[in-house]
Amino acid sequence: MTAHIDNLTGIFYEETTITLGTGHTQRTQKVKNYCHAEQLDAETMKISFLGNEGNPTGIVIKIPYDEFLQKYTLEPDFKVKSKKERETDKHIALAEKNRQRKEYNSAEWEYTSALKIDPESIRANFGIGTLYMEMGQTGKAKEVFRKLSEIDAIFEEENKHIFNEFGIELRKASMTQEALANYMKALEISPNDEHLYFNIARLYYDAQEWTNALAWVEKSVKINPHFCEARQFEALIRKAMVQEKL
Repeated sequence: MTAHIDNLTGIFYEETTITLGTGHTQRTQKVKNYCHAEQLDAETMKISFLGNEGNPTGIVIKIPYDEFLQKYTLEPDFKVKSKKERETDKHIALAEKNRQRKEYNSAEWEYTSALKIDPESIRANFGIGTLYMEMGQTGKAKEVFRKLSEIDAIFEEENKHIFNEFGIELRKASMTQEALANYMKALEISPNDEHLYFNIARLYYDAQEWTNALAWVEKSVKINPHFCEARQFEALIRKAMVQEKL
């Protein structure tokens, strides 16, 4: 029997599977349908469906309490995006599409348009920085990455997925000290992320600081003993240390 919760209210979603395309291009995709739910009484929930931008669609239904609990999941972090955020996202999405098609000038224009709306957009700054790297414009990339490293929001939990990618791009741009500073800040938020330790080891390896490289890769392996790439890298570092002593 389902445990009963009184005065249940908030933003919830129902996850459904939709089919896109036909024939050999057919694929399935999971989508989340959001709603604002409010408990009317012990047996009934009122559901107000929300559109893509988080605004009410005007569609309202009532369903039994137990059925609601079976179908819907609470989304505590749901946030309705502002017009500014929606416009920024639109330009970034177009930039990424153009980039996939290798239409770099169009991608740059869209990223720049996004940054005019929100100069501190993590996705737009990171996107245009990595785009410049792809275009071989390392100087421009370094300028963007330097600016990005000064935006405190990049080290917030919600941007965790960017930590490693950003550090890798900094290393590719030969911004070693900036890369190390990025990883150290990231470790404060994700101290158990084995990839952070691994990438710090890479930095020290590139600098031929074998002892530091070994110490950091050992931390990576300790966190995740099944991290094969880290174990292989550890062997490579030890080999370099032996060769140096010969």
